[in-house]
Amino acid sequence: MQAFDGIRVLDVTRVLAGPYASYQLALLGADVIKIEPVSKGESTRWRSEGDAKLGNVGMSPSFLTQGGNKRSLTLNLDSQEGQEIFLKLAATADVIVENLRTGSMSKRNIGYQQVCVVKPDIIYCSMTGYGQTGPKAQYPAYDSVIQAAAGFMSITGTPESGPLKSGPPVVDYAMGMSGAYAISAALFQRSRTGQGQHIDISMLDSCMALMSSILTTYVNTGNPPGLRGNEAPSRSPASTTFKTADGLLAIAINEQHQFTHLLEAIGLKDLLSDERFKDAASRREHTQVLRVAIQEALMKDKAKSWEAIINKAGVPCSEVLTIPEVMLSAQVQERGFFGKFSQEECGLDRDIQLPKAAFKFCNDGPTLQKPPPLVGEHVDSILHSLGYGLEKITSLKNMGIV
Repeated sequence: MQAFDGIRVLDVTRVLAGPYASYQLALLGADVIKIEPVSKGESTRWRSEGDAKLGNVGMSPSFLTQGGNKRSLTLNLDSQEGQEIFLKLAATADVIVENLRTGSMSKRNIGYQQVCVVKPDIIYCSMTGYGQTGPKAQYPAYDSVIQAAAGFMSITGTPESGPLKSGPPVVDYAMGMSGAYAISAALFQRSRTGQGQHIDISMLDSCMALMSSILTTYVNTGNPPGLRGNEAPSRSPASTTFKTADGLLAIAINEQHQFTHLLEAIGLKDLLSDERFKDAASRREHTQVLRVAIQEALMKDKAKSWEAIINKAGVPCSEVLTIPEVMLSAQVQERGFFGKFSQEECGLDRDIQLPKAAFKFCNDGPTLQKPPPLVGEHVDSILHSLGYGLEKITSLKNMGIV
């Protein structure tokens, strides 16, 4: 039995963050019903994202990423009858996750207060750009904009490049994980108190949470971090990326013993007796000299060779890999982060691989059981479970309600 077997989640989300939150629950057994616009479904389905074939059939990589284990119900939430169906379904649910703009659900008469009338102990998770309160509560948002608004970009990049956003949409996925965590906590609380909860999660707060130690440093010292590039927060001279004979190597050092082991491993043991490098403060005063010495030593061998040598010495270190290299690495293969569906199972022109959760259980952990659904694939079965007959369902389809 999985952790969320028997838990029903209504997923009124789109793009990445919201769908990713509900996907984490689906991986643990929750019955996640994705509520999509009638006809074409969620717009994210149709993005080409480097592969028009997938986008053209409503299965873009973004949609596939967090669509597994879900059922799809198309529903016109702008219509009164669509709202009535939603409330009937809400009465059978444990959780509602939505990421429409602040106030949009309430305007449709399906906000937290309205749902509480039919389901008083509902866990209702609202995920927005800036939260339910504050002067920016009504602002729209995407990941890159929030990276700017939260100060994340101001510490990413170098003085030469200026502020940069991160490569992956880290705020979306941080928010999705926060959402799944908050919902899990609220369900646990409800199991003890019987009380529901309205959860307010913002992309802004999620982004700031990713910078917690940096923000704590600033608010308590008054020192802004500035652009860091590949520098470690510790400003350790040996913590950055270095060139090797065939590629880049990332090294991270925070402790004196790690510095000692690094120099011993790369053939610079003699520098340990140099007063310029005796402690962290001294090393920072002579950063450039030390880095030149380390760089010259690392140029004598390949990145992969150094990675093995330096890690064996107890120093965190990794070759800077490309995405294709990561996917072929023995470590990633061993961890089994991706699940796979055959061409026959998913109905596409190829087998597909989908990411799972970033953790494992020894028993009944996150599992991919069903491929992402087609648009409205489960309309009939879901409405039938609510007491709607075939004739009524056909009528609702003809009217564009479902």
